Amino acid sequence: MQENFVKKKLLPLKTKLYFVSVKNLNALVVETPFLTKKYIKLPLFLNLKKIENYLHLKNLNNVKFDLLISSWLKGFVKPFKKQLILKGLGFKGSVNNEGSLLELKLGFSHIVNVPLDTKKLKVSMNNNILTAEGFEPDNIGNFLEKIRKLKKIDSYKGKGFWYKNESRVLKEIKKT
Repeated sequence: MQENFVKKKLLPLKTKLYFVSVKNLNALVVETPFLTKKYIKLPLFLNLKKIENYLHLKNLNNVKFDLLISSWLKGFVKPFKKQLILKGLGFKGSVNNEGSLLELKLGFSHIVNVPLDTKKLKVSMNNNILTAEGFEPDNIGNFLEKIRKLKKIDSYKGKGFWYKNESRVLKEIKKT
């Protein structure tokens, strides 16, 4: 009777993928391009097999789990990306040649150096636009908030770090 609900689907793979089975617990292990590993516990009604560059799904219940798995695997092919814009006259930033240090000129008497974790994030700086990419959105958000706290946004002129599509209402300049 269960065979009536069996559905099969082939999904193309663009990442390294393998399975781990320990004490009746099946897990799917995905290796990201930043050489980190992600684990997902598989439910018992889902049967997976890797055939060359395809993931063979066999669903034993009438559940749309194959769409969830395919959308989840797409997240490991294309990294999560956020951008900050540095606004202000004389404010500049650059990533050193090794990619391990972010140098920022923020109007202080010194250059602010921020170390980068190259295993989790890929950071680039072009024309005062700081771009951070990675496969873990929380790491990207935490890093960008750390950068934003270095230069608080001026409430009158708008100088400082802004997210790309952020909009704020600036205060009116006092007139005498």
